[in-house]
Amino acid sequence: MRKYCFTILVVLYSLLFIMPKANAQLVAGRDTLLFFIKKEFNTGISLSVNSEREELRTEQTRNFEKIFKGDARAQWGTRSWILLPSRQETREFLIEAGPYFGKGDFIDSSAANVIDAEQKLSGIRGKIQGGYSARFYFDRKNYTLVNVNAWGLYDLYRRNVSGNQTDSNRVETPYSKTYENSRHRYGLHAKAGWGRGRMNPMNHYTTAAILLEKHYPGRIFSDDEILTVAGEIRRIKHQRNAKTGHSAEKESEQFIGFLNRKLLLQLPENLLPDWELTEFRPRLSGSRIEFGPFFNYFSREPDFVYGGYLKLENRKYSGHKLNRNLSAALSYNAYKRNDWVLLETHLGWSWYPSLKSEYGFGLKYIPGMGIKKINDVGKVRHNFVPYLECFSQINSKYRMETALAWRIAPNDRFMIPGPEMNVTFYRSRY
Repeated sequence: MRKYCFTILVVLYSLLFIMPKANAQLVAGRDTLLFFIKKEFNTGISLSVNSEREELRTEQTRNFEKIFKGDARAQWGTRSWILLPSRQETREFLIEAGPYFGKGDFIDSSAANVIDAEQKLSGIRGKIQGGYSARFYFDRKNYTLVNVNAWGLYDLYRRNVSGNQTDSNRVETPYSKTYENSRHRYGLHAKAGWGRGRMNPMNHYTTAAILLEKHYPGRIFSDDEILTVAGEIRRIKHQRNAKTGHSAEKESEQFIGFLNRKLLLQLPENLLPDWELTEFRPRLSGSRIEFGPFFNYFSREPDFVYGGYLKLENRKYSGHKLNRNLSAALSYNAYKRNDWVLLETHLGWSWYPSLKSEYGFGLKYIPGMGIKKINDVGKVRHNFVPYLECFSQINSKYRMETALAWRIAPNDRFMIPGPEMNVTFYRSRY
């Protein structure tokens, strides 16, 4: 496994730093035109289907449950991106609440008896979560990283358990019980790091290229001209105030005036509908490598995990309709009962067929290996996650995000096998 991981990392490192960089002329010395600052206030609903698992152990007892769950949630949240040459920060805060239901396995074990049963759950869940990530650059390429994510949830639920109970004399009897209860859970993930490289936001450059191509067909624009137009788009959009909103009509008029005044172009017709649909999520291009320590805390098992990681990323801007995304992260996870090594690799593409839509597809390959002692390692478990994603701008205010993944895993050791689906429809003020 060590030789296997080392070989993969060497190959990926070579790919990231030897392969020619797409559109390198766009970023060399021109970062001021590739700034990206945006804040959103979002409200909407989300529907999801996935699996959950948790466990709590002591020396005498074990409580384990796994459910396949569906839920519907009302959401309110904020997201912000501040991507500048000196720092790249993202912030997110989300509150959600709604009903859920599910079914799965339930085990309650003690010295007196063992309950092994199936369960059905229905209830209401409230959740709050927040996250902050920042890369602070010493110079053009070198940076430090701080990343913190925390969450907490509270459930009011009804549980129906049906199965068998085995006492200390190994006498098995039927077991059935229905009861109502509440519970709360919370978790924290934090990591620090040092890195080299940079991901540049290409949103304004892409918007400039698309608008010029659509409204001035047949004319070829140079990179300098596209960058000049991207700089004006950046200036206009970065004046927005998410709390008070903005006027797309006034913004498009400013942009049309700039095209006529600065580039001596004819006034484009019917630009407003296109201007309103240029609000894609951050689209990045570039390479970086980072490493550092991390820890995860969960109020159930595994409760405290710590270790170190090494991560490589490369995103290639292949014209305004396609991005290629490649990453690999190797982590060593230390835990009180046993350790494990995880290699998370990802190869995917983002396709932009129009100003309204973004489609993502690809495959994640995640091999893992348990380690009890230095000379006692487990076999490699191979896990695969093919996925599909879609981001759609229905109009200037409403968005829809969908994601479908299928976790292919030999057991529950590193991930829970099965489908995962999420559909979110929301209104965005930005």
